[in-house]
Amino acid sequence: MPTINLKKNIFETVIVRGSILILNFAVIWLVTRFWGAEGNGIRALFVADLGIISIFCNIFTSSSVSFYIKKVGQSRLSTQAYLWVFIMSGIIAFILSLREGGAHLTLLLFIVSVLLGFVTFHSSLFIGSQKIPHYNLLTFLQPFLLLLFMLMIYYLFDDKFSINAYFYSQIFSYLFVFIIAKIITYKMFGLSRFEINKQAIKNSFNFGWQTELCNLITFFNYRFSMYTLSVLSGIESVGIFALGIAISEAIWIFSKSISLVQYANVLQKGDSLETRKETAKVSYISLLASVICIAIIALLPASFFSWVFKGEEFSYIKTVILLMSPGILAVAFSNVPGHFFSALGKLKILIFKSAAGLLVTIVLSLLLIPKMGISGACIVNSSAYLVSSLIVIILFFRKQ
Repeated sequence: MPTINLKKNIFETVIVRGSILILNFAVIWLVTRFWGAEGNGIRALFVADLGIISIFCNIFTSSSVSFYIKKVGQSRLSTQAYLWVFIMSGIIAFILSLREGGAHLTLLLFIVSVLLGFVTFHSSLFIGSQKIPHYNLLTFLQPFLLLLFMLMIYYLFDDKFSINAYFYSQIFSYLFVFIIAKIITYKMFGLSRFEINKQAIKNSFNFGWQTELCNLITFFNYRFSMYTLSVLSGIESVGIFALGIAISEAIWIFSKSISLVQYANVLQKGDSLETRKETAKVSYISLLASVICIAIIALLPASFFSWVFKGEEFSYIKTVILLMSPGILAVAFSNVPGHFFSALGKLKILIFKSAAGLLVTIVLSLLLIPKMGISGACIVNSSAYLVSSLIVIILFFRKQ
């Protein structure tokens, strides 16, 4: 029965993630059609800043919640998570506002990051409680509502439609999803109480900071080249590169879906011969699916991307994807064993692999991006993906 449930959860999660992928690309398509590469660059940097804030918020809202929900209880976890999210969102949004050109988005960034943090907390509750369908519902609703609100603003305020519509739609979408998450949580756990427990805070922080340190290093591993590119080549180059990254990372839909379900499965079953064999098996499935996706993209003409995103500059997207494809495939394979280690609390492995990748990113970014621009950024990302992935893969199969 557990195997059947595992397959069912993987299938449902892939379907949901596929739908989310389509919705996210619809959002990006609207942004590029209306504001071109520059507008997409602004969106990409906003999302990157949001990602930085989320990593710090996730110390009390992400994996620590899934890990401790059965041990600590929902009320204690929710109290510490809500307070932490509000404080960290304010501090980091202010720090990011000191960057040139970032001040006018500070309030929007703060509001979206708070709502995202709250939604992440409830999503983690559902993962830790083996309620994968509830998690899938939240992750689907947000991009669906984001797209819906963007279209509503466009049709209601046609000649006033600006990049701010994207940010306002982000706020409305996360607000609605948060309300739905609260309703589901209430039905599952009852009314939340304000309850602070020092030991729960200590345990959650000790678990969470290690996981998020890994995620922070990974974030800069994946995004340092984009920030470097924005300084050296301008916002339009970021828009093209970010779109190529979005398409490339969309290939990880299978890997991320499988990793999520297997992560919940390992949390429940622990380290065993069965879970190790399952992890290895689904890693190969993830790799195969990703190879097929890369092959399809390779067959498409470069003009296809210019036509879809309405701009000759976007024809370079195919090159971006192909240059990053070795690293993309490596991550597609290593995501599953990486989540396996995370579920077992072996976070030092993940921190080490991320740190190695970041070192490669920093060194190669300074060497290649000034000379090669977008192409150099692609090579940087692919190399970092390969190094960090190989570490996880070797450590996992060494114990098989």
